[in-house]
Amino acid sequence: MSVTFALLLLLSQATSDPCYHPGGRPRFCLPPVTQLAGVAASCPQACTLSTGAEGSRAACNGSLTLALGGSFLLASVSLRFCTPGPPALVVSAAWATGGPWRSLWRRPAWPGALGGPEKVTFRAPPGSKASVVASHLRVEFGGRAGLAAAGVRGRCQCHGHAARCAARARPPRCRCRHHTTGPGCESCRPSHRDWPWRPATPWHPHPCLPCSCNQHARRCRFNSELFRLSGGRSGGVCERCRHHTAGRHCHYCQPGFWRDPGQPITSRKACRACQCHPIGATGGTCNQTSGQCSCKIGVTGLTCSRCGPGYQQSRSPRMPCQRIPEATTTLATTSSAYGSDPQCHNYCNVSGTRVHMSLRRFCQQDYVLHAQVRAAEAEAEAEAAGQAWQRLALHVLAVYKQRARQPVRRGGQEAWVPGADLACGCLRLQPGSHYLVLGSAAGGPDPARLVLDRHGLALPWRPRWAGPLRRLQREERAGGCRALQPPTPA
Repeated sequence: MSVTFALLLLLSQATSDPCYHPGGRPRFCLPPVTQLAGVAASCPQACTLSTGAEGSRAACNGSLTLALGGSFLLASVSLRFCTPGPPALVVSAAWATGGPWRSLWRRPAWPGALGGPEKVTFRAPPGSKASVVASHLRVEFGGRAGLAAAGVRGRCQCHGHAARCAARARPPRCRCRHHTTGPGCESCRPSHRDWPWRPATPWHPHPCLPCSCNQHARRCRFNSELFRLSGGRSGGVCERCRHHTAGRHCHYCQPGFWRDPGQPITSRKACRACQCHPIGATGGTCNQTSGQCSCKIGVTGLTCSRCGPGYQQSRSPRMPCQRIPEATTTLATTSSAYGSDPQCHNYCNVSGTRVHMSLRRFCQQDYVLHAQVRAAEAEAEAEAAGQAWQRLALHVLAVYKQRARQPVRRGGQEAWVPGADLACGCLRLQPGSHYLVLGSAAGGPDPARLVLDRHGLALPWRPRWAGPLRRLQREERAGGCRALQPPTPA
């Protein structure tokens, strides 16, 4: 019950705030008029006697200076004299001690009488443009009337951003609204400086607007040039971005961190450390989007923590990965050792030296493919074919050459492999590995399927082979294979 009452009380205070409309929109507001200063003097001591040529008379020419203790909007100044007022009276105001005095009200003579009334009150005219702001007040008077009392009423100078003020404080402090701050609400709060500070007017409250810092900064500064370039929409620059963020709006990560796509930009964990390997990476920074570190030659991985294909680890911190020596050129490989079965000797039709791919060798093949071995089918299905054949499932990635009568397409494809060729090690195929496949399109149990036997080749695929194979393919299409054929006898 007490919690509900407190909430209702806070709600009623919020809706009754003079600086805001009931809907929550800011509006112009002013603190109430209060008594700012006052003095009282004894009438017999107000004037002194002086002897002149015409005898003794009272001379009361003098002045009175009042320090208000701060800048206030003056509403009225009341003066009371012991006798009818002086014929001449001047009230002046100043902003600060030692500042220039500005005349506010001047009475050179009271019409219809030698002296004025005993009590005189000057009131500021209505309207914000006619308001008088002063911190010191001076009253100058002459004649034979002594000043008995003086009173000044006004309100705190809050520039239209406060409805309450501690006027007795020194200096007086406004209870600022509209996200302003300072004794007189003369500046914006550190987190609300996206627009320049302006005093509120009855036509526009000019509240301070928050900077867009994505919850990573508590303060910002106003930049007039950015405000001008944006067409008067935004001029705030965030300061002291936290959580490893940076930028005008704390919208990207500091060097050494990268943006985590799984976290919103407003999260404290929006930026993650790069964690680049101290030896494998060229530095501690990484890509702001992917987190990829800049690796040294031969090093790979998100954090540069391992050697790439064709490289092996070394003992040098300057080059932690060195290239693996290869005895191959262009399209070259070395045949592996045959099986230990005596019947396998001289069975495989592959030399023990390097094998080079030339245009002539390319033209002699029925097909040249880049394929991945998926899996071999069951042995019982192979025996059903009537011969010792193994059926392989391939995934063709690129077709460099093929016969027109039996085209080979990219994607899933079946191939036949003699069991003896596999037993003797002519073809060493591993499921999941990539190979350069060269061979015949006929000779197996199913002429429509490819044949991988000892007369062909299945070389472990090297990415650097793609360029030379494309060049051979272009030469073959340009008629290069026909030029290699022997001339037909007449």
